[in-house]
Parts: sequence; C-alpha cells; structure tokens
Amino acid sequence: MRFVLFLSSTRVGSSFTGVGSWGDRVGSVIKARAEKAGHEVSVWDPKVLNFPMLQQPIQMLPDKSTIPQWMMDCKKELEEADAFLTCCAEYNSQIPPALTNMLDHFPPASFRHRPVGITTYSVSSGGGMRVQAPLKVMVTDLGMLTVPASVKVDFVNKKFDEQGVCTDAKMEEYVDRMISETAWYAQAIKNHKTSCGLPSA
Repeated sequence: MRFVLFLSSTRVGSSFTGVGSWGDRVGSVIKARAEKAGHEVSVWDPKVLNFPMLQQPIQMLPDKSTIPQWMMDCKKELEEADAFLTCCAEYNSQIPPALTNMLDHFPPASFRHRPVGITTYSVSSGGGMRVQAPLKVMVTDLGMLTVPASVKVDFVNKKFDEQGVCTDAKMEEYVDRMISETAWYAQAIKNHKTSCGLPSA
C-alpha cells in the first residue's frame, strides 16, 4: 500500500532539543512500522514543505500556471495514495494550524474514498485525546474514512531515549494495529472500487 503520512507541528524550542521534535519522533515510529509491514510511506512535514498561508485552494485558482510544480506533485501524490496516516499534536485542544493549512490547499476529491489512520500525542495523560474529535471531523469532511484503531500517545516525552529511539513497546504495538487496520480498509475499498466503481455524485 502507498501511504501519505501527515505530520502536523512546526513547533520548535528548548523543550524539543535532541533528535527532532516529539512529532518527528512519533512520525518516525509510524513510518518505520509501516515500512516494516511492507508499505510505501511518503512523509508530508509542514516544516519541510513550507506551504504558504492559504489564500485560495488549488481548485479555485483561475490561473493554474501560478501553482508551483512541487504543489502539483503533492496533489498527484495524494490522488495516487491508497491510504493516509496522521501524526497530530494537540495545540490547546485543537489541530495545529500548519496541518489544516497544508490539507486545505487541495480539493476533497484528492482525499476521497480512502481510509486514514489517526495518531495523536501530547506530553499529558490524554495523549492528544481532545484533538481527536476535531481532527476526525476535518478528515471526514475532506472525504477520508477514519479507522477505529486510533493511537493516543500520552506522556510522549517519556517514550523515547536521548537518541530519539522509542522505548515503549506498547506504543509500537498500537501503531502496528492502526497500520494493519488502515491497510485492511484500503484493500477492501480498492476491491470494492474494482467490482462496483465509485458512488455516483
């Protein structure tokens, strides 16, 4: 399966020293576990892709020649993905604006009829639980199908050693289950598309 993994945070600071931010570390676990299971994973990191602040989504721009090629390549990558994964921080009980801004550049058709596996994290006991509800609303509105096996990484600052290596086998187990379920739904949807096509508009 071809996955696109969405990271969410551009936060930097003294609490995120060492081998990447907490989001980078959790994202690296998701990517590694998915690749170990035989899947392709493309990582969308808002710190790297540098999407501009949204003024008009791609589908509403009258002059498509003004769209940078890297953004058109991203759109194609979305359309060709079998499924999506998220690695989402919790910013004051809400979705980090960098993730919302990144996804809102593309039409719902770029995401529609594919499953998404959700992972959230925080340094508190909730593991990003409060952001799961608004995140599920957003990805559902974009046309993705959320899988039941979501992951909540609580006390994320205690899950890695000083080299950024995950020390929590239970977290990896939950991530494996989420990836397996996402892949299962992706295959089921692909099979149904083949036999029945897509629903009419």
